[in-house]
Amino acid sequence: MSQSVVRVGLIGAGNFGGEVAKIVARRPELELVGVADVNADAARSRGEMYGVPWWGDHGDLLAQCECDAVAVATPHNTHRDIVVDAAAAGRHIFCEKTMAITVAECHDMIEAADEHGVKLMIGHKRRFRGAHAEIKRLLDTGEFGRPLSINVHGYFGRRIHGFWSRRAANGGLLYWAGTHDVDTIRHYLGEVDTVSAMAGPKLFPDVTDYDDAIAVNLRFRSGALGSIQVTTAFPMATYRTSFSYQIACEHGGIAYDPRQVAVHYATHDGPMQTTFFEGYGFEEAFDTEWDSFAAWVLRDEPPVLTGEDGLRAVEIMQAAYISVEEGGQPVSLPLDRNERRPFG
Repeated sequence: MSQSVVRVGLIGAGNFGGEVAKIVARRPELELVGVADVNADAARSRGEMYGVPWWGDHGDLLAQCECDAVAVATPHNTHRDIVVDAAAAGRHIFCEKTMAITVAECHDMIEAADEHGVKLMIGHKRRFRGAHAEIKRLLDTGEFGRPLSINVHGYFGRRIHGFWSRRAANGGLLYWAGTHDVDTIRHYLGEVDTVSAMAGPKLFPDVTDYDDAIAVNLRFRSGALGSIQVTTAFPMATYRTSFSYQIACEHGGIAYDPRQVAVHYATHDGPMQTTFFEGYGFEEAFDTEWDSFAAWVLRDEPPVLTGEDGLRAVEIMQAAYISVEEGGQPVSLPLDRNERRPFG
């Protein structure tokens, strides 16, 4: 593109859409130029806040808004249709995680972007937060040798509402509470070969219509093992102070402590060292992915995230729920391009 700014239309004016609007407004190579939401009052409110036009339907935004790209911040089950429509309209796309609910939908989105020659980025920001970027840096030094296993402990307490509480809208517990970490551990250890999972007893039907706890086991193509355990029924932690990481390696180990916001690490023959971080780095992570999106659109610079990253995270989570339905049996990856189990 010959221009210096990417004009962005926001699709989804809810709480997280508001955060996206703030990010776009503060980045020098981005400009918010329109808002759409099926809740017309929300679209109007957000549009008036930023002094931009608003619409009650994403199709109207695509037809009438002078935008180069769209930011999609709507429920997971709506992403496929919105992204396919945006691609057909020639708009570049930044779609928030989780990309979709099934790999079939993800493939539709990627293929639409490829067919119409537009960029598609999925917003998995956790890998760019300071502590997680430091873990990746340590692994890449080679000092710790081959990773042997990784564990993510995601116990926290939260009561949720709206689309977050409905499986049909978001996919289930792993799709919103574990999606960042599925992406991040794949970023650390590479592609996954097999997935198995079990869900715990359903104790809180008044809160959600899906699992209250899930435990997922992974085998990476490298031979390394992984596990992710998630529940929202643990009152001693918040979402921010949960999701600790422990990585055992050939020559030592690395851990992330979310309460201290610290990375601990040691080789087998050396003392433990610690790097502390000031804050969780949410804004820096958002800025990293959005600045990369702008550079990709404007100058075709290599992106930090792609549709492929979103697809692979969905594939792992979908395989976990297939395994749950099959009594914990391992599910091999990759899944078939048209796989929709167990969602229909």
